Amino acid sequence: MHPRRLSRLLRTAAPAAVALLCAVLASCSSGSAFPAAAGASPTGAAATAAVSPGPAVAPSVTSSPKTLPPSHLCTVLDESAARQVLTAPKPAPRLAPGKGTAPDSCSYASGDGSALLTLNPSARSYDAEVSASHNLVRDPASAGMRDVKVTEVTGLGQGAFRETVQVLQPPQNVAYVVWRAGSRTWVLTLAETEGATDAARLVSLARQLTPRLPH
Repeated sequence: MHPRRLSRLLRTAAPAAVALLCAVLASCSSGSAFPAAAGASPTGAAATAAVSPGPAVAPSVTSSPKTLPPSHLCTVLDESAARQVLTAPKPAPRLAPGKGTAPDSCSYASGDGSALLTLNPSARSYDAEVSASHNLVRDPASAGMRDVKVTEVTGLGQGAFRETVQVLQPPQNVAYVVWRAGSRTWVLTLAETEGATDAARLVSLARQLTPRLPH
């Protein structure tokens, strides 16, 4: 995936998640072994994109970047929790960034490498995430997407919505759940190369994770 398109996909709430996904999906399409993944952490990536992570650098599938210790968020999104969404989940290691501090995130890939699940905090406010999602709905083509759907979610934190998009290149379906819990905004991302992505599964998982999130 081209870095610009990657940053748009990560939009504003789950940054490195998609970078990580990019590496995983690239390995699947090329037939290579599962690569080390980048950390995920929301940070405004593109004003035109809608809900996910911030600036991230797409890792090279052929390189061997330095990996980082697992995020403390993996005590929140552990393998048993990931198994509710993924089949045979495997922890996805975080990649050390070329510069700056690695965003905080925890990711798992499905056993066959066709899906990636990521939890990360957003560097943007919940209201900013909502605004970004509306922008993406109005103009999905500018971010290399289509079929963007955003739905408000009740009973999750102080405010929440779920979003599904279809990424055109490479073809993949991505679902996000963005919610405000306490003083922070969180993003749960599921990207899949096969089949339609059901955001309802993420909403159920987000409800279970919320009591365990750091304040």
